[in-house]
Amino acid sequence: MIKMIATDLDGTLLAPGGLSMPERNRLALEKAASLGVRVVICTGRLFAGGRRYALTAPGDQPVICVNGAVVRMSRSETYLRRVGLEPELAREALDRFRAAGAKPWFYVGDVCFAEESSDALDALKRRTGARVELVPDLAAKCGERPEKLLALLTPQQVEALDGDLTARFGPRLYVTRSSERQIEALAPQANKGLALAMVARRFGVAREEIAAFGDSYNDLELFRAAGIRVAMESGARALKEQADIIAPPNGEGGVGQIIERLLAQRR
Repeated sequence: MIKMIATDLDGTLLAPGGLSMPERNRLALEKAASLGVRVVICTGRLFAGGRRYALTAPGDQPVICVNGAVVRMSRSETYLRRVGLEPELAREALDRFRAAGAKPWFYVGDVCFAEESSDALDALKRRTGARVELVPDLAAKCGERPEKLLALLTPQQVEALDGDLTARFGPRLYVTRSSERQIEALAPQANKGLALAMVARRFGVAREEIAAFGDSYNDLELFRAAGIRVAMESGARALKEQADIIAPPNGEGGVGQIIERLLAQRR
């Protein structure tokens, strides 16, 4: 019997474009919460971008954001977890991003820092409500222990940079992708799976009582922390290979459809 639902946002819970949640998903989350199931939003977004959807469920719910580097409660906004990169490691990783031709950003607290404006940053603000601040040199902000360093590149550049970062830093750096074009670097203790395991322990929920929903590479660790693993039909092949259930498309309320089935099995 499920006692916790952990769901990714973009490409999973939200409709294509990431600006709204299908009504079927909203109703399913509300129903689950009313039955005592803990609802956990798990996203690469900053807290503000995840919190707005966590508030769909009644009560103070955990929000796993910044790919697991940060966990906060939806209503009290209390921190349960915050893991940043060591300053020198952040500077070294930043250098490798730049060497790959990237114009990176990074997240510190509730802010996305970048060195110049771009259409991609404007889209981020529209889609997630992120607060963006421009600074002359990101390296000067590394002392604030950024939670996530990220960049948009071509799929080929992402593949090459992923290989470079993995070879150069090994287990000192967690490297993942939230899409074929977006590469991200975080502290090794920062991923959705470790964050979900911490949340589950805090609320007394066993791994087999968790249903996790995702669509991309950064959801692989999330799946390892859950007993029921649900991948979206349009998700990455690597994730679907690990799934117990394949959900209908996100634009059709696929998450809601599967939650309805799982709740029916509780009776």
